[in-house]
Amino acid sequence: MSRLSFIRPLRSFALAGVFALGAAASCRRESGVAPAFSAVGPADSAAVTAAASATATTASAAPAGVLAVVDGRPVTEAAFRHWWENRRPAADTPEVRAGVLSRLIERSALAQAARQAGLDQDPVVVEQIEALLIARLRETRWQPHLDALTVTEAEVRAAYEARSGEAIGQPESTRVAVLWFNTRGQAPLVARYRPRLEEIRRQILADPAAFPVASGFGELAAGNTEHAASRLKGGDLGWLDSGPSTDPWRAAVLETAASLPQPGDLSEVMANASGLFLVRVIERRAARVQSFDEARPRLERSLLEQRRSEAGQRLMSDIVAAASVQRFDERLSALAPLPPPAAPQPVPAFPNP
Repeated sequence: MSRLSFIRPLRSFALAGVFALGAAASCRRESGVAPAFSAVGPADSAAVTAAASATATTASAAPAGVLAVVDGRPVTEAAFRHWWENRRPAADTPEVRAGVLSRLIERSALAQAARQAGLDQDPVVVEQIEALLIARLRETRWQPHLDALTVTEAEVRAAYEARSGEAIGQPESTRVAVLWFNTRGQAPLVARYRPRLEEIRRQILADPAAFPVASGFGELAAGNTEHAASRLKGGDLGWLDSGPSTDPWRAAVLETAASLPQPGDLSEVMANASGLFLVRVIERRAARVQSFDEARPRLERSLLEQRRSEAGQRLMSDIVAAASVQRFDERLSALAPLPPPAAPQPVPAFPNP
């Protein structure tokens, strides 16, 4: 989870803290006590600095590594250095240091206001804080251990010999070029675009030499396809492995290409639920079994990923097993009916960009 995705939901909580601070200041005024500061904004940094200076104590009165204390919570040297290293102010002067500390004091005061409002118990905040803590646990405690894991050449060779030729083979693949329009199953759109593809097909069949196989549909693709990733490459999709596909668009292309045995072969203009297609085979590559040296990088990566996954699961299981847990299943059963699951969304018949 990025730092921004964690911070954005807390902006509204910070505003709530500002209002809480303003209310507290109002109460102080009514009681005849001058407020230390009201709602803090960028224009009030001088006031914050002055307030901090007015209440400052000697460094010897605070624990080592503490630069300020806000409502009993320390602002530490580590927090100061983290802020500094991430933002790198233009100069290191006493004034800049004091300004940064004032910013950290502001942040601490607002966070304290949010806690006093009970926002640290909000389920959204709790979920995101726990996710952040878990991510840091993985990064600082688990990942160094997982990165140290290795697999030996003997293990890789044993995996190569244990697997069938199909499992470590290079499957049959086809390099194809495609012209495609997203007609969305609508007959008027099919009728609009079909003549354009039929005309391109007629031109290629009439003079194949003018359209080299290696260039797919050449310059004709630029204005006659809605597949953005291939339109400037002659419609060339690159190599597609044969076999079942969960992507309807890819499956439609492979099914059409399967009926074209030779490089240069051109399909009919095909209309289906995924759109309107014209497919040209550029090259075919037969299936073959990879040698050990060819298969080794993939096998080594697969074994290492499996080993790290298993080690990570063990680390997590050990932590959970060591935790003191109390479950109250009778309360779980007594919960009011929960919302039904969301209806599954249909897979869009649209190509990957």
